Amino acid sequence: MKRLCLFAGYSQDGIIEEYVIYYVRELAKLADVYYMADCEMPKSELDKLTPHVISAQAFRHCKYDFGSWGKLYSHLQSILNKYDEVILTNDSIFGPLYSLENYFEKMSFSDCSAWSLCYNRFMMSFFVVLKPDIFLEKWFADFLTGIRPGIDKNNIVWLYESGMTSLIEQHGKNIDAVFKGNDIKLLYRAQKAFIRNGLKNVPVHIRLLTRWRTNKIRLYSDDYFILFLLKFPFIKKQAFSFNDNHFHQLAPTFIKKYTDYNYGLIEKSVTLNHLYPKDVKCLKYKLKRAIQNFFFEKRFKGEFYVYRICRITVWKIRRPVPDKTQLD
Repeated sequence: MKRLCLFAGYSQDGIIEEYVIYYVRELAKLADVYYMADCEMPKSELDKLTPHVISAQAFRHCKYDFGSWGKLYSHLQSILNKYDEVILTNDSIFGPLYSLENYFEKMSFSDCSAWSLCYNRFMMSFFVVLKPDIFLEKWFADFLTGIRPGIDKNNIVWLYESGMTSLIEQHGKNIDAVFKGNDIKLLYRAQKAFIRNGLKNVPVHIRLLTRWRTNKIRLYSDDYFILFLLKFPFIKKQAFSFNDNHFHQLAPTFIKKYTDYNYGLIEKSVTLNHLYPKDVKCLKYKLKRAIQNFFFEKRFKGEFYVYRICRITVWKIRRPVPDKTQLD
């Protein structure tokens, strides 16, 4: 199996962090890795990746991850037919916490043209694998090389992350995922005893204020640690900046106990990027938010904004979806 990996990076300080080097090194065991960052970086930083990549580039193009993937894809079109799979990934995650080979082996039995690690209404783009009947097609080439600059991040999710999933499905291709939102509850039930025992690592005072939910994939709340115990191989970098979870307290405990991953790589990145909650008193914040949400809550569910009073839905409106033509 010959694989190509398009790796999208970004650093506000123009540096290659140690966790990125580790991730790229692990990917290089499975694929030919090409790196591009949507920022300026000195050659001395890019040279850190030299032992593990075919090439590494960095310049500001203002198209985020999809822009980097698109530029790499365009540059490599003449050799794409040499590969059996193309991996799209980025540096928004710490890991892999477990060997990636196991996930590729599992998905090799799936009759799909594309798969991701996570699927909640669409393939989460931080790790997506594509087969030739997608990445060699003109319609996909037009999509990935047609990314435009200057679109805000929220619209990127709708236009490109969700849009890529929709496009693939519109062309009759099967999509699969290692972890699907609808399957988490079943996976939890199948390993209930192990997971409940694992969650005992969560301090009692945190457990008392945590409602463990298994109805979908949650990467930024404490529910993530159920996924972790199900051997989810990454942890989202931005999760450490949220003030309604306990990642700073729980992540080192879980990672050191259940994996061989060097937690020091996460610690260095979190410190360098100041990924600390605005309000470090997470328990106080959680309690305050729970009380507020009981009386009035606005949440995003599917394609709708849902407004609830005392846990009763009183209003539901469809969320506007940005139109590509309006963003030109």
